[in-house]
Amino acid sequence: MTSQPWSRRRFIKQGILPSVCGILSGSTWARDLPESSVRAGFRRRLRGPIVSIPTPFGADLKLDPKGLRNIVEMDLSHAIATFELTAGDSQYDYLSYEEIKELARNLTTAVGSRGMTIIGTGPWLLDRAAEFAKYTESLGATALQVLRPPKIEGDDLVNFYRGVAQSTSLPIVLHGNFPMETLARLAEIDSIVALKEDISLAYYIDTEIRFGHRLNCFSGGGLDWFLVGQPYGATAYFDSYATFAPEIAVKFWEAVQRTDYVTEVEIIEKYDHPFILNFSAPFWHATLEYFGVAQRYVRPPQHTYTDVEMARVKSFYDKLGVFPKKSRFRGGLCTS
Repeated sequence: MTSQPWSRRRFIKQGILPSVCGILSGSTWARDLPESSVRAGFRRRLRGPIVSIPTPFGADLKLDPKGLRNIVEMDLSHAIATFELTAGDSQYDYLSYEEIKELARNLTTAVGSRGMTIIGTGPWLLDRAAEFAKYTESLGATALQVLRPPKIEGDDLVNFYRGVAQSTSLPIVLHGNFPMETLARLAEIDSIVALKEDISLAYYIDTEIRFGHRLNCFSGGGLDWFLVGQPYGATAYFDSYATFAPEIAVKFWEAVQRTDYVTEVEIIEKYDHPFILNFSAPFWHATLEYFGVAQRYVRPPQHTYTDVEMARVKSFYDKLGVFPKKSRFRGGLCTS
């Protein structure tokens, strides 16, 4: 497909066409810039695939730091360097508060200065959210993603985010469903620089059009949402394949940089759409084990895949033509 000139001009003007290796460049930037520049710098540098971490568990159902490190090292070796903990994918509902803090510590330690880490809160009120914000900053995280707490509206919601912003110097990512008038007020808070969006495609495009100049609005879920948002200036997105087959994630990002919509659609149709249609947390964790990255286990009442179901996982990826790389982690499954 021939790129539309207006689209390419907009992408170049906004600086959305770096090289793949450029994702990693300047990963220690936050130490050298003033606070306001750090926040603006994070908004600009948030581009390409984001690795949303599906918290690995061992057979004993404890956190599996080795599986987490495997994900990080695998992606860094493919120049994918933005990692996120988010309440849904990272299984916060099945973790204690102390385990969430441990998970945040494990991720920031594994990534270090080699990439960016976005650490999400749970659906907490101000005292807990502010405490976690301070803890996250002490770990050296790059940004804090703040999930909208339930049953708080209007002025109270704006004051909640102001309170969190006052507790930390980290850039803040919004997470949740916000009325547009509330979002406009939140965008006036200097440290709020991004929005993790997974409400609806229409909401995503609306926020990109209205606030894309001020907030980096990035998509969760399937790659098809980003494909739609891309001409409107979207720069970043969750990519599930980055957690087990990063070579496919890299191919998609390379197509994005070329504004090669044909290849993007082909990757979505062949790989991402079937994964999304088959998605469940247990399936995702089983996928991690099949690809030799982490173990299959999930905490009850979720269902951990049996050996029979693992054979179906193999069949699913065989049909897609996606196969584990035996050399990735010593040719075997990870152990805690």
